[in-house]
Amino acid sequence: MRLIITFLMAWCLSWGAYAATAPDSKQITQELEQAKAAKPAQPEVVEALQSALNALEERKGSLERIKQYQQVIDNYPKLSATLRAQLNNMRDEPRSVSPGMSTDALNQEILQVSSQLLDKSRQAQQEQERAREIADSLNQLPQQQTDARRQLNEIERRLGTLTGNTPLNQAQNFALQSDSARLKALVDELELAQLSANNRQELARLRSELAEKESQQLDAYLQALRNQLNSQRQLEAERALESTELLAENSADLPKDIVAQFKINRELSAALNQQAQRMDLVASQQRQATSQTLQVRQALNTLREQSQWLGSSNLLGEALRAQVARLPEMPKPQQLDTEMAQLRVQRLRYEDLLNKQPLLRQIHQADGQPLTAEQNRILEAQLRTQRELLNSLLQGGDTLLLELTKLKVSNGQLEDALKEVNEATHRYLFWTSDVRPMTIAWPLEIAQDLRRLISLDTFSQLGKASVMMLTSKETILPLFGALILVGCSIYSRRYFTRFLERSAAKVGKVTQDHFWLTLRTLFWSILVASPLPVLWMTLGYGLREAWPYPLAVAIGDGVTATVPLLWVVMICATFARPNGLFIAHFGWPRERVSRGMRYYLMSIGLIVPLIMALMMFDNLDDREFSGSLGRLCFILICGALAVVTLSLKKAGIPLYLNKEGSGDNITNHMLWNMMIGAPLVAILASAVGYLATAQALLARLETSVAIWFLLLVVYHVIRRWMLIQRRRLAFDRGEASPGRDVSATRAWRRGSASSQ
Repeated sequence: MRLIITFLMAWCLSWGAYAATAPDSKQITQELEQAKAAKPAQPEVVEALQSALNALEERKGSLERIKQYQQVIDNYPKLSATLRAQLNNMRDEPRSVSPGMSTDALNQEILQVSSQLLDKSRQAQQEQERAREIADSLNQLPQQQTDARRQLNEIERRLGTLTGNTPLNQAQNFALQSDSARLKALVDELELAQLSANNRQELARLRSELAEKESQQLDAYLQALRNQLNSQRQLEAERALESTELLAENSADLPKDIVAQFKINRELSAALNQQAQRMDLVASQQRQATSQTLQVRQALNTLREQSQWLGSSNLLGEALRAQVARLPEMPKPQQLDTEMAQLRVQRLRYEDLLNKQPLLRQIHQADGQPLTAEQNRILEAQLRTQRELLNSLLQGGDTLLLELTKLKVSNGQLEDALKEVNEATHRYLFWTSDVRPMTIAWPLEIAQDLRRLISLDTFSQLGKASVMMLTSKETILPLFGALILVGCSIYSRRYFTRFLERSAAKVGKVTQDHFWLTLRTLFWSILVASPLPVLWMTLGYGLREAWPYPLAVAIGDGVTATVPLLWVVMICATFARPNGLFIAHFGWPRERVSRGMRYYLMSIGLIVPLIMALMMFDNLDDREFSGSLGRLCFILICGALAVVTLSLKKAGIPLYLNKEGSGDNITNHMLWNMMIGAPLVAILASAVGYLATAQALLARLETSVAIWFLLLVVYHVIRRWMLIQRRRLAFDRGEASPGRDVSATRAWRRGSASSQ
């Protein structure tokens, strides 16, 4: 009954669209030609008639789309049944490769199947895009229908008020009638689009699924073809090598150049095997990139479809954030670019070996005598084997380069899809709650989740990840280098302390003070503070490389995320030494600097581990610990930041200076109060469920403060340079005019006082 009602409504709408009266386009075209040829010119008439023709052309497009929508509604049962039958009738096993195919036949078949696979993959992606566009249009159709009906009513009203029989009035009448017919067809098109949307979306989904299954079968068949081709090449190469080595065993005292060809051929054979293995890996990466792109696009479609319901359910926001958290990371194209460059270098080497073969035929024995017939036969067999190996490597290298290019394109599509998901996440999920609001049972949830976390073989995973990190060449070398850097830093600290003492002793003395002292202090302070953050970053990298252990990878992500904060805090601690940059060079009061760095140990020992734990919970097991342990860490971080910010305010560090250069003003106090209140507001937001939003906003605020502090340091560095120049000028003037020694001394003292 429901299908019959839908059919009758669609039939009525389509009949109304076709029955809507419209002016004759041929008549309007004739009128337009006459108006263009008329003397004097009639630009308003020409414009009105041209507008009428454009409206009729748009009406024709609407009628065509109405016809397509009507066909979808009428033929949907048959079309859907046909597609489902094709899906059910598809074989699970891919096509088998004939064992008797030659190498040339395999190459030709690989080219054809690759082209078919590309077409099917593109078709599946197009159908997915079509389904996504239909889903997006459903939210816009009601508003479009309302706008079209409003415009139609306005046109009908203007038609009723149009009077007169002049050529301009007739042209305007044609334009209004054509626009009315266009809008009537548009209204019917939009209503039919809404009625047929579910059918069109389901058909697009079925076509996409069918094309995806066909592409999977073609991919499996293509992989089988490549495996057989690689097996044949390797088998032929091994046979050729064995035959030439057998000939060599029966011959004694072979020249060194001939013996060297055995080694080269063995290396080429091993390179051919490695090339085949790399081809299999690239094919696997292509399949993974395709499946990940499909996963990301499905998540994007789900996010857009469910966005209108986010305000009515907190659980929906949690589920969508968990789905987004499971998405793959952004691919790294630099590795592929490096490998493609290496392949081109290898190709040049193989071509060079091919070009050297004519020269190898001219080699002689060690005593300068020509080669014997047996030696020539061995050499020719070696060169023939080498030529076959090189041709196989060149052909395989071209194929591998093509597959790497395809992989790069697939990674680019994945990257674009991930960027769209990030934009959609920011648009739809940023201002939505991602965890449940805190209740009385929240402490109990913390205890339960802490017990679950400890029971997840935590220490076992960390132990195995540590062993993997210490036994892998990719991680042990950076770790060893970072440890050496830390050792050198510890050893050189006394030299750095002496350097600070010497520099501080020269600051303020006109003949010894130089701007290079400040720059060297700045550079060496940053360098001395860097080894420990480098070691911390190396540990994070090593844990992230332990991919079989999810807990270790999550901890590695947290460690890596805290590296910038640790680096900034340690640099500030180095600057805050008694003979350091802040006190000796900038002239900041020692009491204020000490008060500002009062909570240095708390920053290192509490805030950094808490941020590491927070990032770990965000990346661990679909954020299942974010609502309890993650929120607890965030609340503690906010409390610690509020305490540190209050300490910085009491230290008298200005956020805003008035015209007199003083920080004692209302604006500065307001900014500091906002900075102190921001963590408290973030605590409140996380308590009611907006944990991710509070994290993002607080992180941006603290990043802005860090940038401001960097600009403050740059400002004082420039200010110190200007102060040194002013002192030098005053001193030089005093030396040039002995009677002005007193004024020069006063100027020098004023400069010293201003620096303090």
